[in-house]
Amino acid sequence: MPISGETDLFYIVGSPVRHFRSPPLFNSYFEAQGRDFLAAGLHVLPDDLESMLRMVRKIDNVKGMCITIPHKIAAAALVDEMTPAARRANSVNCVRRESDGRLVGHNIDGEGFMAGVTAAGFEPKGKSVIQLGAGGVGRAIAFSLAASGIAHLTLINRDKAKGQTLADEVQLATGVTSAARGDGEGLDLSAVDLVVNATSLGMGGKGDVPLSLDSAGPDTVVADVIIHAEDTPFLARARSMGLRIMSGAGMLKPQIELYEAFLYR
Repeated sequence: MPISGETDLFYIVGSPVRHFRSPPLFNSYFEAQGRDFLAAGLHVLPDDLESMLRMVRKIDNVKGMCITIPHKIAAAALVDEMTPAARRANSVNCVRRESDGRLVGHNIDGEGFMAGVTAAGFEPKGKSVIQLGAGGVGRAIAFSLAASGIAHLTLINRDKAKGQTLADEVQLATGVTSAARGDGEGLDLSAVDLVVNATSLGMGGKGDVPLSLDSAGPDTVVADVIIHAEDTPFLARARSMGLRIMSGAGMLKPQIELYEAFLYR
């Protein structure tokens, strides 16, 4: 693709970044839409996030950023303005740089996830969901699931107090019955309709989710936010059981479309 001084630069900001598979997908999509646009990974350590954002405010040809692990919650405190979706999740995964250098934070993790998981065959109305993880992406997904009409949400998080805080916020905001656990040991999944891994476990094909799927019913959908060339260990286990799955790539495509709408509003 041609790159010039007119090209809008877009950085996918995380730590680490070598595993990123999304820049070519962003570039292909935006090129097909006729945008003069270039996406690339930017490895930023947590201690350097604030200074990086300060620098971006001064660079006119930066259009925006995708904020990913581990910066989503930290970025919420560093942008100049947040959309309602970002404020609700207290997490930012999309930043637009305005012409005056101000940074507007948005969160499309939840909306992108819902588009992907419904395409995989999950109908949320009245359903029961188990979600692992209460971090940046987990917060956004939890609120979007509750807003979609599910009946019950169970959050599993190593820090149970953090999970309970999110469960309380979700229930207060949406009325959906929500509870938290510190682990998934002994959980019966026979009446669970959707299981979501919203943690970093499985990134790079390493690590597995500490939750047995043995009791899952045949109609259970298993979703993972990790983008990987192959199934994560969690999804591989679900696939071997004949369960329907949604990989991280399933939520990325609708997210890319949402990024364009936000950046070029």
